[in-house]
Amino acid sequence: MGAVLNPTTTGTVVAPTRPDDPVVTAAARLLAESVPSSCAGLVAYHASDYAAFLAASLAPPPPLHTLLLRCVCDETGVRAVADWRLLGRRLLLNGIAVRTRDRGHGHGSRLLDDGIRLANELGCDQLLLDVSLENTVARRLYRRAGYQDQSYQVWTHLDPATPPADSPARIVDWASFTAHHRAYGFGDLRVRVGDDEFGVRCVGSAARVPGGAAGATVRATLGPLLGIDRWYVTTASAEPETEPGFARFARMWRGLPAQGR
Repeated sequence: MGAVLNPTTTGTVVAPTRPDDPVVTAAARLLAESVPSSCAGLVAYHASDYAAFLAASLAPPPPLHTLLLRCVCDETGVRAVADWRLLGRRLLLNGIAVRTRDRGHGHGSRLLDDGIRLANELGCDQLLLDVSLENTVARRLYRRAGYQDQSYQVWTHLDPATPPADSPARIVDWASFTAHHRAYGFGDLRVRVGDDEFGVRCVGSAARVPGGAAGATVRATLGPLLGIDRWYVTTASAEPETEPGFARFARMWRGLPAQGR
């Protein structure tokens, strides 16, 4: 592990770079705790072997990584973790979590500051994150750190679809999807309905699918094939508080200081 801050009484920020680093398994467990209860079992952090996915992502040499873990560690273990994803010139905070007994000690702020340093090193010009609208504590933290709302998203449950009258969906990348799903418990499947192609995120027996008639076709096709019994759709929302759904999120962003870029 490579430390990126000097050791302090509150732990050291480290960057795991090896797939066999024990920090990886602890980070995966902590990230699973960061998911809103309404989304339990629907996201990759809750997949059956997400820790193995993190380890595999760290197998190439560090300069090739697009998944970048940062952990606050001390002799008691991982106190906090940030999961960053490099998206071109943008750096996305895919997830951040602080161990329950370590909250209120500034670890979240330290990891956000470390993200700015990391983004500058990578030549990024923007930082992004998604946060539940119900998580008012995190929303305040991000605003203090210079983030502002960019857009909103609503998650809505869908009923299983009856077989549609027209032709079923066609699966584009079944072999690669099944290998990934069996190895880690989640995967992204590309499905074609007519002339249109859609992405379907599957985690265990749950799946995120498109809405409308295409979504009904996808559900009717994939339900029996994959044993999926939980379906949901994500849609953009113009306002943060008005759209119904079981979960609501804000996409927040901030630019980077001119210095260091």
